[in-house]
Amino acid sequence: MDRAGAGAVDAHGGTRSAPLVGRRVRLRPVQPSDYEYLYALATDDEVSHRWRFRGTTPSPDAFVQLLWQHSVVQFVVEHKESGRRIGHLSAFNADDRNGWCHIGVVIDPALSRTGWALESIALFLNHLFVTFGFRKLYGEVLEPAFADLASGAGRWFRVEGRLERHEFFAGRYWDLVVLALYREDWEREGVPLVEKLTNPPKPPIGRP
Repeated sequence: MDRAGAGAVDAHGGTRSAPLVGRRVRLRPVQPSDYEYLYALATDDEVSHRWRFRGTTPSPDAFVQLLWQHSVVQFVVEHKESGRRIGHLSAFNADDRNGWCHIGVVIDPALSRTGWALESIALFLNHLFVTFGFRKLYGEVLEPAFADLASGAGRWFRVEGRLERHEFFAGRYWDLVVLALYREDWEREGVPLVEKLTNPPKPPIGRP
């Protein structure tokens, strides 16, 4: 994929790669040694209903095959200081001709609403826009999960569709909400955030 504007441009007119390391976390490629961890994360009771398996437990071999099916890029999220693995980020089912792909985000449930999660997702989205030049990134969430994201609609993402009573979970049918992150919205809101997350904090005024 080679599109105008796909790279970030610095003050001297050169291009730079998207950072994969923030203040607290780093993103690194998935390795075979991660498969057991990723399987446990994807089938965790608090996660599985929101992820592709929707509560099912595939065999380990089937899980690995599905993991790489139609994959564009995948990362394990690690805490910088401890090396603790805290999540999995993936881009898949890309449409190169039309400039979009789907994304999946799975973060340790104990950390899903923390700054670690925000930093991880911001680095990942920025990497996709800068490195691959996508113009849109799609995510799909069930109605209960969307309630936690709804405040970002119109600023960070746009709601492009709602499939009513689409999936069965916890005794009833729920809507599936289709979210789209646009490149222009990311450049306005996300790029400044990534710059903040990847630069050392400024010391208080009056201190060296």
